[in-house]
Amino acid sequence: MPQNLIEHYRDTHLLVVEKPFGLASQPTRDGAANLYELLAKKEKYVGLHHRLDTPASGLMLLALARRVNAKLAEAFRSHQIERRYQMVVIGHPTQTEGSWTKDLDGKTATTHWRVLKTCTGMALLEARLETGRTHQIRRHASDAGHPIVGDNRYGGGAARLWGRLALHAHSLSFTHPITQKTVDITCPLPADLQGLMARFEEEA
Repeated sequence: MPQNLIEHYRDTHLLVVEKPFGLASQPTRDGAANLYELLAKKEKYVGLHHRLDTPASGLMLLALARRVNAKLAEAFRSHQIERRYQMVVIGHPTQTEGSWTKDLDGKTATTHWRVLKTCTGMALLEARLETGRTHQIRRHASDAGHPIVGDNRYGGGAARLWGRLALHAHSLSFTHPITQKTVDITCPLPADLQGLMARFEEEA
């Protein structure tokens, strides 16, 4: 894989790769390297159906055959593809799980979350998207008073607590558009977040 991208799933129709922190998902105005163009140079065909913020990391699902584009697009539109994220936020939510439902850019937006671990001043959450608005998890977390560690745009003081955004797309679950089999894929937090995670282990 280009740029040492980790491949988690591949067949003739689909590809799931792990996007690293700092790599854009798609072409940007500044012409920086991006996942789509890196893959397009190696594959006969690549179809991009969703994205991750450049400072985030984690699993991305792409099409390798045009015949699955319509079905993938509908699956994303109707929320049939489940994406789960892990993130480290400032503070401790008062509940063990809940939903953030504040509208974003005049559109409905829902992020479901649950607490996985806590340590002094921080909490590890798992989030599941019901909608896919721009920077949804980051904005919802900040609006709820629990900005994500390392978030230079919405985190305020939390931006200075770690060298990258502590947001990782760790799980994908979907029905294969051709075989109709369920595909479940997970990937652990990358090495550049392990030092932050060590704080939770130290207090366990």
